[in-house]
Amino acid sequence: MGNEGSSVTADQQRFRDQRLTAWHFAAGEVLVRCPRCAECARVVVVPGVGAELREARRLVCGRCGYLRDQTGGTRYGPVPTGPVRDPYLREPLWLQGDCGGNVLWAYNEAHLDYLEAFVGARLREKVVVGEGEWRRRMTMVAKLPAWLKSAKNRESVLRGIQRMRATL
Repeated sequence: MGNEGSSVTADQQRFRDQRLTAWHFAAGEVLVRCPRCAECARVVVVPGVGAELREARRLVCGRCGYLRDQTGGTRYGPVPTGPVRDPYLREPLWLQGDCGGNVLWAYNEAHLDYLEAFVGARLREKVVVGEGEWRRRMTMVAKLPAWLKSAKNRESVLRGIQRMRATL
């Protein structure tokens, strides 16, 4: 997939925030651990319903054939302790792992690409919203934890991203 949507130069030195939120990445498919076989499954928009964020979702496992539809809206609020879970069916995310005592996670490969572009960049630019322009809530980059943004953790975070990428 590459670094689509992240305005990174060829040498990975510059990153420009595209004002995306984590929900931008959750709106498509979300990779989760299948509750039946523990392999990678996908939470997708139910065909024919549309791609709106709060539309019906379906968990589909290509390995064992497990299928389950969402029986309610997007779930906000406290998340149970343990692994990071998807916001629709509350299954553990496939792309997550320990990174120096912290949990590094991504909804899907595009989310992982965006995080990798941000962490790997030596120059990180914020996009300034001009007067009269549409103002979005805080971006995902603005909400990232300090440990993930820290230059001293750059190499360990990038190794964590590569470990997750290897599971795809």
